[in-house]
Amino acid sequence: MHSARTPPADGHGQGSYADRAETYLRLLAESALRPAANGDTSRVRRAAEALTDAGVLSDQAAAEILADVQLALRLRGRRQTAGGGARLRKLRGFQPASPLGQPGTRQAPWRVLPLGPPTAGSRLMALIRTADRALAPAVLQFPAAPLEPLDTEIGPLTTLTATDDLGTSYRIGFPDGTWAGSTWTGTISLHPAPPAAARRLEISSPNGPVLRASLSAAPAGHLAPVLTLEPVVESPGERVLTRRAEAMLAALARENPAARGARLPPDTDELAAILEGAGVLSPLSAAPARLATLAQLLGLPTERPASEIPARWTEVVAYYGRRRRPAPVAGTAAIGVVLPALDGARFAVAGLHSGGPGTFLHVVAEGLRPVQRRPQRALSWAAGSPGALGSAWEAVPAVDAGFSWWVRDDAGGWHLGAIEEVNPVGGREGLLRMALLPPLGHCTAALSLEVSGPVQQVTANLPVRW
Repeated sequence: MHSARTPPADGHGQGSYADRAETYLRLLAESALRPAANGDTSRVRRAAEALTDAGVLSDQAAAEILADVQLALRLRGRRQTAGGGARLRKLRGFQPASPLGQPGTRQAPWRVLPLGPPTAGSRLMALIRTADRALAPAVLQFPAAPLEPLDTEIGPLTTLTATDDLGTSYRIGFPDGTWAGSTWTGTISLHPAPPAAARRLEISSPNGPVLRASLSAAPAGHLAPVLTLEPVVESPGERVLTRRAEAMLAALARENPAARGARLPPDTDELAAILEGAGVLSPLSAAPARLATLAQLLGLPTERPASEIPARWTEVVAYYGRRRRPAPVAGTAAIGVVLPALDGARFAVAGLHSGGPGTFLHVVAEGLRPVQRRPQRALSWAAGSPGALGSAWEAVPAVDAGFSWWVRDDAGGWHLGAIEEVNPVGGREGLLRMALLPPLGHCTAALSLEVSGPVQQVTANLPVRW
């Protein structure tokens, strides 16, 4: 087993974490080659998956180590025992050619084109100009068909055209979207992006205008957002366990009845041991105990020691523990803010759409690592083991992009952001549709947003225009 120094994972500059993680995984791989291991590499694969999940080991380095193990076993005339590590074998989603912020990498800046006062009916949340297009999360309202329902597969979207006040026509696309009766909510893509001289954008159907948006300056009294980029307080290992807890909260919000009789996966102890052995989780960390305490609040039997949990977790549990819950506020809100580059990715928060199904945050993303929708049983690596969550949570899909999203409204209430959909746009950018759990109960005038990656965290105080 030769050693090649791993570059900082995902461009984060975590040289020390990357070195320790690679050394730990190579030592674990060497132990799997001993006769007593009998060719079982499952622990090596689980460790590789945990360390790549923590952002301290690149997928390439992990794959190389696993390939070295497999080759070494073949040379010794032994067969490898099948194990975990599905994420390393099955990468999906979109990924940039090189991480943002890497030396020598030049990225076109994003810009939010200012919108005028909001209008009733159809509305743009924001118009975000990227390198070669403009992306506009929007709500479009069409006249209800008196006799025939709208065809939600095609509908009237294919008949729409877009022009500006300069006479420019745009190629228009709809990379994502959902229907609710005669109302469509999703993202409109415009090619090319509107020029700076444009003052009005109009989207029309054969029956007339569907949406008119003013591209003038922001309304009077509009406050500029306050953005702060700083290191996260938690270690990369604690971030992994925190994201496991957030996945459990998201599963609670989806109200999967089968999950009520589940148990906290016993593999949590192994996960903590791997993270400690790799030097990315302190043995004195309270993160494993916080995860066990959350399990107790959710009614999952566990004998692990308890600890205090963040108040924001308790708020989510308390809301979904109610018999009667307040209805979500109804409406569409514009935000339109580009966040600073965060752990090799960048995000633009477009706005909110809220109604009966819940409150959803629409975000444009670039530079995410490969993203996949995976079952909630990812909380346990051994779904068939006694006491594991197993198939009880298997039907609850979850999207994990490696970041935590939390929103605080102007009344002090916390809301977890759980990604419902990821839709690629081209090869570099993607659209995130994120459910706020619990949904907003009122038209908040401002939001405090926290987005945390393995190393960095952005906090933003965002004005909201309904």
